[in-house]
Amino acid sequence: MKKITLLFACLSVLFLTSCNFTEEITFNEDGSGEFIMNYDMSQVMESLKEMGMDDSAKKEDNTKKKKKPIDSVFYFKDMLVEKADSIAKLSPEKQEEIKAMKDVVIKIKMNEDKGLFNFGFGSTFKSLETLPQALKNIENAKKLSNKENAQASKMSESAFAKSSENMLEKVGFSYDGKTFNRFFKEEINEPSQEEIDALNNEMNEMGSMKSVFEEMSYTLVYNFPKRIKSVSNKNAKISNNRKTVSLKMNFMEMIESPKETNLTVTLED
Repeated sequence: MKKITLLFACLSVLFLTSCNFTEEITFNEDGSGEFIMNYDMSQVMESLKEMGMDDSAKKEDNTKKKKKPIDSVFYFKDMLVEKADSIAKLSPEKQEEIKAMKDVVIKIKMNEDKGLFNFGFGSTFKSLETLPQALKNIENAKKLSNKENAQASKMSESAFAKSSENMLEKVGFSYDGKTFNRFFKEEINEPSQEEIDALNNEMNEMGSMKSVFEEMSYTLVYNFPKRIKSVSNKNAKISNNRKTVSLKMNFMEMIESPKETNLTVTLED
């Protein structure tokens, strides 16, 4: 479907302009689950609307019929069917790489009246051991969209894009049904001062949009089938039903000190 291709083409742009990222994993009793990365674009959408419209434009916009709310899920496997002829012309290795993306999904919610715009992408996994491959499939889908979209490809060269690129490849997970760990891999170096300076310089060039980027956040949300006994990270919060743990950080602080997202969750017997 062309809609799916367009949404993936927008993915890199959203990755740079979103003010809130949410990394969420939901585990089932058997260890399978779903990973979803959500971008909350609501604040950016509102800021751009205010910056890009004068009073007359606002009056004209108010006379227009409001768009209907959107709450949709798009499946990458549908695009594979649409592009079947083109995919068949690729090398066997490339075909396998693309076909592996079949479980990637895109979720989008948009409501102008409520100022809501959430854009998420993710995949199911059979066990935590297969999650890295699921994340790789998502990254490959994003790269595929970049090749087909000049604007997205250009934006992927920015300091923000480079700081976020393959971010989850730097993170390790373990889960045995009782203990869950999220850890920053020791072999991955923290960002250099040069990389941090590049980010700061890019932010300083954003003008009135700088404050939006300074307020960007990254939130971890992990849902378990059992009640949580404890969590190691002092900044993490446990939900009232004790089955969800969350940790929210400023995006820039997370980039500069990624190990602050390390945590261990112990579940009740």
